Amino acid sequence: MTIRRKLLSFGSRSTDVRLGFGALDELPKFLSGAVGKPSRAYVLSSDDIDAVHVETVRRALVDGGFNAVVRCVAASDALEAESALAQYAELSAAGITAEDLIVGVGGEAACSLASYISRTWCGGVSCALVPTTLDAMIRCSTQMTPLAVSGGSLVSLEPEVSLAVCDLALVGDRPVEENGLGYALMCGAYLSESRACWDSLGAAVQGIAEKNETSLSDALSTTLTARLNIAKSVSPSARRALLFGHTTARALSACLGEGAHPYYLLLAEGMRFEARLAIDACDFAVDEVFALDDHLEDLGIGELSFDIDPAAFIEALRAERFRVANRFQLALPKYPGVIRLSSIDDEALERHARAFIASRKPE
Repeated sequence: MTIRRKLLSFGSRSTDVRLGFGALDELPKFLSGAVGKPSRAYVLSSDDIDAVHVETVRRALVDGGFNAVVRCVAASDALEAESALAQYAELSAAGITAEDLIVGVGGEAACSLASYISRTWCGGVSCALVPTTLDAMIRCSTQMTPLAVSGGSLVSLEPEVSLAVCDLALVGDRPVEENGLGYALMCGAYLSESRACWDSLGAAVQGIAEKNETSLSDALSTTLTARLNIAKSVSPSARRALLFGHTTARALSACLGEGAHPYYLLLAEGMRFEARLAIDACDFAVDEVFALDDHLEDLGIGELSFDIDPAAFIEALRAERFRVANRFQLALPKYPGVIRLSSIDDEALERHARAFIASRKPE
Protein backbone atom coordinates (compact mmCIF):
# COMPACT_ATOMS: atom_id res chain seq x y z
CA MET A 1 0.00 0.00 0.00
CA THR A 2 1.28 3.48 -0.84
CA ILE A 3 2.53 5.53 2.10
CA ARG A 4 0.66 8.81 2.24
CA ARG A 5 2.25 12.13 2.99
CA LYS A 6 0.00 14.54 4.85
CA LEU A 7 1.23 18.01 5.76
CA LEU A 8 -0.51 19.50 8.79
CA SER A 9 0.00 23.26 8.58
CA PHE A 10 -0.45 25.19 11.81
CA GLY A 11 0.45 28.53 10.21
CA SER A 12 3.97 29.29 11.40
CA ARG A 13 4.94 25.59 11.50
CA SER A 14 3.88 22.26 10.07
CA THR A 15 4.00 18.56 10.83
CA ASP A 16 4.98 16.09 8.12
CA VAL A 17 2.83 13.00 8.67
CA ARG A 18 3.59 9.75 6.84
CA LEU A 19 0.87 7.16 7.24
CA GLY A 20 0.08 3.80 5.77
CA PHE A 21 0.66 0.08 6.12
CA GLY A 22 4.42 -0.58 6.12
CA ALA A 23 5.50 3.02 6.82
CA LEU A 24 8.32 1.82 9.09
CA ASP A 25 9.99 0.19 6.08
CA GLU A 26 10.78 3.67 4.75
CA LEU A 27 11.76 5.13 8.12
CA PRO A 28 15.46 5.79 7.26
CA LYS A 29 14.41 8.06 4.39
CA PHE A 30 11.87 9.92 6.50
CA LEU A 31 14.18 10.47 9.48
CA SER A 32 17.16 11.64 7.43
CA GLY A 33 15.16 14.68 6.36
CA ALA A 34 13.91 15.56 9.84
CA VAL A 35 16.85 17.92 10.48
CA GLY A 36 19.21 19.87 8.24
CA LYS A 37 22.31 17.78 8.94
CA PRO A 38 21.99 14.47 10.84
CA SER A 39 24.25 14.30 13.89
CA ARG A 40 22.88 13.08 17.23
CA ALA A 41 19.47 11.59 17.99
CA TYR A 42 17.87 10.83 21.33
CA VAL A 43 15.34 8.00 21.22
CA LEU A 44 12.81 7.89 24.05
CA SER A 45 10.48 4.91 24.49
CA SER A 46 8.44 3.29 27.23
CA ASP A 47 8.76 -0.24 28.56
CA ASP A 48 5.27 -1.32 27.44
CA ILE A 49 6.06 -1.63 23.73
CA ASP A 50 7.82 -4.31 21.73
CA ALA A 51 11.58 -3.73 21.80
CA VAL A 52 11.63 -4.66 18.10
CA HIS A 53 10.02 -1.31 17.25
CA VAL A 54 12.65 0.62 19.20
CA GLU A 55 15.44 -1.29 17.49
CA THR A 56 13.84 -0.59 14.10
CA VAL A 57 13.91 3.13 14.85
CA ARG A 58 17.49 3.00 16.14
CA ARG A 59 18.71 1.24 13.01
CA ALA A 60 16.82 3.67 10.79
CA LEU A 61 18.53 6.58 12.54
CA VAL A 62 21.95 5.01 12.10
CA ASP A 63 21.19 4.39 8.42
CA GLY A 64 20.17 8.03 8.16
CA GLY A 65 23.50 9.25 9.51
CA PHE A 66 22.63 9.78 13.18
CA ASN A 67 24.52 8.73 16.28
CA ALA A 68 21.57 7.39 18.27
CA VAL A 69 21.19 7.15 22.04
CA VAL A 70 18.26 5.08 23.32
CA ARG A 71 16.54 5.58 26.66
CA CYS A 72 13.49 3.79 28.08
CA VAL A 73 11.12 4.95 30.82
CA ALA A 74 8.57 2.99 32.80
CA ALA A 75 5.16 3.43 31.17
CA SER A 76 3.59 3.94 34.60
CA ASP A 77 5.87 6.93 35.25
CA ALA A 78 6.10 8.44 31.76
CA LEU A 79 3.46 11.09 32.42
CA GLU A 80 4.97 12.29 35.70
CA ALA A 81 6.66 15.70 35.74
CA GLU A 82 9.61 14.07 37.50
CA SER A 83 10.17 11.94 34.40
CA ALA A 84 10.71 15.10 32.34
CA LEU A 85 13.26 16.35 34.86
CA ALA A 86 15.08 13.01 34.72
CA GLN A 87 15.14 13.19 30.92
CA TYR A 88 16.81 16.60 31.01
CA ALA A 89 19.74 15.02 32.85
CA GLU A 90 19.89 12.27 30.22
CA LEU A 91 19.76 14.81 27.38
CA SER A 92 22.63 16.72 28.94
CA ALA A 93 24.70 13.56 29.33
CA ALA A 94 24.03 12.64 25.70
CA GLY A 95 25.13 16.08 24.50
CA ILE A 96 21.85 16.81 22.71
CA THR A 97 21.74 20.35 21.28
CA ALA A 98 19.14 22.47 19.50
CA GLU A 99 20.42 21.11 16.17
CA ASP A 100 19.83 17.47 17.05
CA LEU A 101 16.72 15.26 17.01
CA ILE A 102 14.51 13.81 19.74
CA VAL A 103 12.48 10.77 18.69
CA GLY A 104 9.54 9.41 20.68
CA VAL A 105 8.56 5.78 20.11
CA GLY A 106 5.52 4.14 21.67
CA GLY A 107 2.08 4.99 22.91
CA GLU A 108 0.58 8.30 23.95
CA ALA A 109 2.63 8.54 27.16
CA ALA A 110 6.02 8.15 25.46
CA CYS A 111 5.05 10.47 22.61
CA SER A 112 3.76 13.13 25.02
CA LEU A 113 6.92 13.03 27.12
CA ALA A 114 9.14 13.23 24.04
CA SER A 115 7.07 16.12 22.69
CA TYR A 116 7.32 18.01 25.98
CA ILE A 117 11.07 17.67 26.48
CA SER A 118 11.74 18.53 22.83
CA ARG A 119 9.99 21.88 23.24
CA THR A 120 11.70 22.76 26.51
CA TRP A 121 15.29 21.56 25.93
CA CYS A 122 17.69 24.15 24.48
CA GLY A 123 14.74 26.37 23.63
CA GLY A 124 13.37 23.76 21.25
CA VAL A 125 14.74 20.66 19.53
CA SER A 126 13.34 19.02 16.39
CA CYS A 127 10.98 16.21 17.33
CA ALA A 128 9.97 13.10 15.40
CA LEU A 129 7.38 10.67 16.70
CA VAL A 130 6.74 7.03 15.85
CA PRO A 131 3.43 6.26 17.59
CA THR A 132 2.62 2.59 17.99
CA THR A 133 -1.02 2.86 19.12
CA LEU A 134 -4.01 4.26 17.24
CA ASP A 135 -4.82 6.88 19.86
CA ALA A 136 -1.21 8.11 19.83
CA MET A 137 -1.28 8.35 16.03
CA ILE A 138 -4.39 10.52 16.31
CA ARG A 139 -3.24 12.80 19.12
CA CYS A 140 0.53 13.14 18.88
CA SER A 141 0.66 15.97 16.32
CA THR A 142 -2.05 18.15 17.87
CA GLN A 143 -2.26 17.42 21.59
CA MET A 144 -0.06 15.97 24.32
CA THR A 145 -1.35 14.26 27.43
CA PRO A 146 -0.51 16.58 30.37
CA LEU A 147 2.19 15.57 32.79
CA ALA A 148 1.14 15.05 36.39
CA VAL A 149 2.37 17.16 39.29
CA SER A 150 1.05 17.06 42.86
CA GLY A 151 -1.63 14.58 41.88
CA GLY A 152 -3.05 16.63 38.99
CA SER A 153 -2.31 16.28 35.27
CA LEU A 154 -1.88 19.94 34.35
CA VAL A 155 1.57 20.42 32.78
CA SER A 156 1.41 20.58 29.00
CA LEU A 157 2.49 22.44 25.89
CA GLU A 158 1.17 22.47 22.36
CA PRO A 159 3.21 19.88 20.44
CA GLU A 160 5.62 21.08 17.77
CA VAL A 161 6.35 17.86 15.92
CA SER A 162 8.43 17.95 12.76
CA LEU A 163 7.67 14.39 11.65
CA ALA A 164 5.14 11.72 12.62
CA VAL A 165 5.39 8.25 11.09
CA CYS A 166 2.24 6.16 11.53
CA ASP A 167 2.56 2.53 10.43
CA LEU A 168 -1.00 1.25 10.39
CA ALA A 169 0.25 -2.33 10.27
CA LEU A 170 0.88 -1.91 14.01
CA VAL A 171 -2.81 -1.27 14.72
CA GLY A 172 -4.82 -2.55 11.76
CA ASP A 173 -5.66 -5.95 13.22
CA ARG A 174 -5.68 -5.04 16.90
CA PRO A 175 -8.79 -5.73 19.05
CA VAL A 176 -11.09 -3.00 20.32
CA GLU A 177 -9.44 -3.24 23.74
CA GLU A 178 -6.33 -1.71 22.15
CA ASN A 179 -7.90 0.46 19.43
CA GLY A 180 -11.01 1.56 21.32
CA LEU A 181 -9.63 4.90 22.47
CA GLY A 182 -8.57 5.72 18.93
CA TYR A 183 -12.01 4.79 17.62
CA ALA A 184 -13.73 7.06 20.16
CA LEU A 185 -11.41 9.93 19.27
CA MET A 186 -12.23 9.39 15.60
CA CYS A 187 -15.96 9.68 16.29
CA GLY A 188 -15.41 12.95 18.14
CA ALA A 189 -13.23 14.32 15.35
CA TYR A 190 -15.76 13.47 12.62
CA LEU A 191 -18.53 15.13 14.64
CA SER A 192 -16.47 18.29 15.09
CA GLU A 193 -15.48 18.70 11.42
CA SER A 194 -18.60 19.18 9.28
CA ARG A 195 -21.98 17.77 8.34
CA ALA A 196 -20.54 16.02 5.27
CA CYS A 197 -17.73 14.53 7.34
CA TRP A 198 -20.13 13.30 10.02
CA ASP A 199 -22.43 11.76 7.42
CA SER A 200 -19.47 9.83 5.98
CA LEU A 201 -18.59 8.23 9.31
CA GLY A 202 -21.01 5.34 8.85
CA ALA A 203 -19.16 4.09 5.76
CA ALA A 204 -15.81 4.60 7.50
CA VAL A 205 -16.95 2.61 10.53
CA GLN A 206 -18.15 -0.24 8.33
CA GLY A 207 -14.79 -0.38 6.55
CA ILE A 208 -12.85 -0.30 9.81
CA ALA A 209 -15.03 -3.05 11.28
CA GLU A 210 -14.28 -5.15 8.19
CA LYS A 211 -10.51 -4.54 8.65
CA ASN A 212 -10.27 -2.70 5.34
CA GLU A 213 -6.83 -1.08 5.12
CA THR A 214 -7.92 1.81 2.92
CA SER A 215 -10.83 2.63 5.23
CA LEU A 216 -8.56 2.86 8.26
CA SER A 217 -6.02 4.98 6.39
CA ASP A 218 -8.74 7.33 5.11
CA ALA A 219 -10.32 7.60 8.55
CA LEU A 220 -7.01 8.47 10.21
CA SER A 221 -6.30 11.09 7.56
CA THR A 222 -9.74 12.67 8.03
CA THR A 223 -9.35 12.60 11.80
CA LEU A 224 -5.99 14.37 11.64
CA THR A 225 -7.47 17.09 9.43
CA ALA A 226 -10.40 17.60 11.81
CA ARG A 227 -8.15 17.88 14.85
CA LEU A 228 -5.83 20.25 12.98
CA ASN A 229 -8.76 22.55 12.24
CA ILE A 230 -9.71 22.54 15.92
CA ALA A 231 -6.15 23.22 17.08
CA LYS A 232 -5.62 26.20 14.79
CA SER A 233 -9.04 27.79 15.30
CA VAL A 234 -8.94 31.45 16.32
CA SER A 235 -11.82 30.87 18.75
CA PRO A 236 -10.75 29.74 22.26
CA SER A 237 -14.13 28.05 22.72
CA ALA A 238 -13.78 26.16 19.43
CA ARG A 239 -10.33 24.92 20.44
CA ARG A 240 -11.94 23.24 23.45
CA ALA A 241 -13.84 20.88 21.13
CA LEU A 242 -11.15 18.30 21.85
CA LEU A 243 -12.58 18.10 25.39
CA PHE A 244 -15.82 16.52 24.14
CA GLY A 245 -16.53 13.53 26.38
CA HIS A 246 -13.37 13.80 28.46
CA THR A 247 -14.75 15.80 31.39
CA THR A 248 -17.45 13.21 31.98
CA ALA A 249 -14.97 10.38 31.44
CA ARG A 250 -12.71 11.70 34.18
CA ALA A 251 -15.66 12.31 36.48
CA LEU A 252 -16.77 8.71 35.99
CA SER A 253 -13.23 7.54 36.69
CA ALA A 254 -13.26 9.47 39.96
CA CYS A 255 -16.60 7.92 40.95
CA LEU A 256 -15.86 4.34 39.87
CA GLY A 257 -12.22 4.23 40.91
CA GLU A 258 -9.08 5.12 38.99
CA GLY A 259 -8.24 2.34 36.55
CA ALA A 260 -11.42 0.36 37.27
CA HIS A 261 -12.40 0.55 33.60
CA PRO A 262 -10.43 1.15 30.39
CA TYR A 263 -10.42 4.83 29.48
CA TYR A 264 -11.91 4.23 26.04
CA LEU A 265 -15.10 2.92 27.65
CA LEU A 266 -15.26 5.94 29.96
CA LEU A 267 -14.70 8.33 27.05
CA ALA A 268 -17.45 6.69 25.01
CA GLU A 269 -19.80 7.02 27.98
CA GLY A 270 -18.74 10.64 28.34
CA MET A 271 -19.56 11.32 24.70
CA ARG A 272 -22.95 9.64 25.02
CA PHE A 273 -23.84 11.63 28.14
CA GLU A 274 -22.60 14.98 26.87
CA ALA A 275 -24.39 14.50 23.54
CA ARG A 276 -27.63 14.06 25.49
CA LEU A 277 -26.90 17.16 27.56
CA ALA A 278 -26.46 19.04 24.28
CA ILE A 279 -30.09 18.34 23.36
CA ASP A 280 -31.19 20.75 26.09
CA ALA A 281 -28.17 23.06 26.15
CA CYS A 282 -27.56 23.47 22.40
CA ASP A 283 -30.64 22.08 20.63
CA PHE A 284 -28.53 19.19 19.34
CA ALA A 285 -30.66 16.86 17.23
CA VAL A 286 -31.78 13.63 18.86
CA ASP A 287 -31.09 11.75 15.62
CA GLU A 288 -27.41 12.72 15.84
CA VAL A 289 -27.25 11.38 19.40
CA PHE A 290 -28.58 8.03 18.23
CA ALA A 291 -26.16 8.07 15.28
CA LEU A 292 -23.25 8.55 17.70
CA ASP A 293 -24.53 5.65 19.80
CA ASP A 294 -24.71 3.45 16.70
CA HIS A 295 -21.21 4.33 15.49
CA LEU A 296 -19.66 3.56 18.87
CA GLU A 297 -21.58 0.29 19.07
CA ASP A 298 -20.57 -0.71 15.53
CA LEU A 299 -16.93 -0.15 16.47
CA GLY A 300 -17.33 -2.57 19.36
CA ILE A 301 -17.52 0.02 22.15
CA GLY A 302 -20.48 -1.02 24.26
CA GLU A 303 -22.10 0.66 27.23
CA LEU A 304 -20.81 0.30 30.78
CA SER A 305 -22.90 -0.92 33.68
CA PHE A 306 -22.52 0.90 36.99
CA ASP A 307 -24.51 2.27 39.90
CA ILE A 308 -23.37 5.55 41.41
CA ASP A 309 -25.12 8.36 43.26
CA PRO A 310 -26.28 11.08 40.82
CA ALA A 311 -25.30 13.81 43.28
CA ALA A 312 -21.79 12.37 43.58
CA PHE A 313 -21.54 12.17 39.79
CA ILE A 314 -22.56 15.82 39.38
CA GLU A 315 -20.11 16.84 42.10
CA ALA A 316 -17.34 14.94 40.30
CA LEU A 317 -18.25 16.66 37.03
CA ARG A 318 -18.00 20.08 38.64
CA ALA A 319 -14.76 19.22 40.43
CA GLU A 320 -13.16 18.05 37.20
CA ARG A 321 -14.19 21.15 35.29
CA PHE A 322 -13.22 23.59 38.05
CA ARG A 323 -9.83 21.89 38.23
CA VAL A 324 -8.92 23.58 34.94
CA ALA A 325 -11.40 26.45 34.58
CA ASN A 326 -13.31 29.04 36.60
CA ARG A 327 -16.68 28.41 34.95
CA PHE A 328 -18.68 25.22 34.67
CA GLN A 329 -18.97 24.68 30.93
CA LEU A 330 -18.73 21.51 28.86
CA ALA A 331 -17.66 21.05 25.24
CA LEU A 332 -21.02 20.18 23.68
CA PRO A 333 -22.06 19.68 20.04
CA LYS A 334 -24.54 22.17 18.61
CA TYR A 335 -24.68 20.41 15.25
CA PRO A 336 -22.16 18.41 13.19
CA GLY A 337 -19.24 20.74 12.59
CA VAL A 338 -19.68 22.82 15.75
CA ILE A 339 -18.62 21.78 19.27
CA ARG A 340 -18.31 24.67 21.72
CA LEU A 341 -18.02 25.29 25.44
CA SER A 342 -21.58 25.64 26.69
CA SER A 343 -23.27 26.34 30.01
CA ILE A 344 -25.78 23.84 31.39
CA ASP A 345 -28.83 24.64 33.47
CA ASP A 346 -28.68 22.98 36.91
CA GLU A 347 -32.09 21.38 36.49
CA ALA A 348 -31.19 19.93 33.09
CA LEU A 349 -27.87 18.64 34.38
CA GLU A 350 -29.52 16.87 37.31
CA ARG A 351 -32.29 15.43 35.12
CA HIS A 352 -29.87 14.04 32.54
CA ALA A 353 -27.51 12.73 35.21
CA ARG A 354 -30.31 10.79 36.90
CA ALA A 355 -31.58 9.39 33.61
CA PHE A 356 -28.08 8.44 32.48
CA ILE A 357 -27.21 6.63 35.69
CA ALA A 358 -30.59 4.88 35.80
CA SER A 359 -29.96 3.54 32.29
CA ARG A 360 -26.61 2.09 33.37
CA LYS A 361 -27.69 0.25 36.50
CA PRO A 362 -26.96 -3.49 36.31
CA GLU A 363 -30.08 -5.59 35.90
